[in-house]
Amino acid sequence: MDPQILLPADDKNLRGPYREYFITKRTNYLNVIRDLPELWDCFLRLDEIWARGLDNMRVVTEKERPPLIAMFRHSHQQFRIAFELGFSTAITEAWSLMRGSIDTAMVAHKMFREPNLLAVWLRKNDGKAERKVYNDAFKSANLFPAQYGLAKLQSFYREYSEMGTHPGYGAIALHTRIEARTTGQDWNHTYLETDGKRAVAFLFQMLEAATLVEGACFKCFEDRLKLDSDLMNLRMKLEKCTKDTARLISTQILTA
Repeated sequence: MDPQILLPADDKNLRGPYREYFITKRTNYLNVIRDLPELWDCFLRLDEIWARGLDNMRVVTEKERPPLIAMFRHSHQQFRIAFELGFSTAITEAWSLMRGSIDTAMVAHKMFREPNLLAVWLRKNDGKAERKVYNDAFKSANLFPAQYGLAKLQSFYREYSEMGTHPGYGAIALHTRIEARTTGQDWNHTYLETDGKRAVAFLFQMLEAATLVEGACFKCFEDRLKLDSDLMNLRMKLEKCTKDTARLISTQILTA
């Protein structure tokens, strides 16, 4: 066994089918990072940008901003776990968290656009009437206005809802392997993505979605964040790295 895969405590405490699953998941994580360091670098750059922007907003004087910042922090938290799962090839689980990250950020973005909705959000659990007002105000159809450049993010949200959060046909089909045998059909469920090309494409798609989410966060606080010249340089470098990585991935997939 590769000593990098299991720590002594892991080796002592893991057993049975879960041990095999854990080893496979961690092996996939290390292999994807090794084979596609450029893509991993893009995710780390995005994480650094997002975390730096939020840290810049730790001290604020505007009373309406703290709830929005807290929500964007939660969205960033969900993104972090999502890309860890994604690089472990637990793709549909990563999508479910990315859907949550998008949802959280878009609710915050709507409250930024319409500050009066903060009270609606705060009172949503006070009763049936308050819940209905909240549901009407924050239904997904109202969260992605095209004039704010969020239409593409809505397409990610819908896909991740169907393929990650909800048990749709597509989500189940991604994990189902059927083999014909003389005794009948053998239905097998794969807990992790087994197609390398597909996993890479899915990961890059997640990078695109998460970049749009961070961009929405940046726009809400641009008046402050644009004053951080280092942050602005990081954002420009990420844009270049993402384009370079897209070309690299496209070449690898076409030539593989």
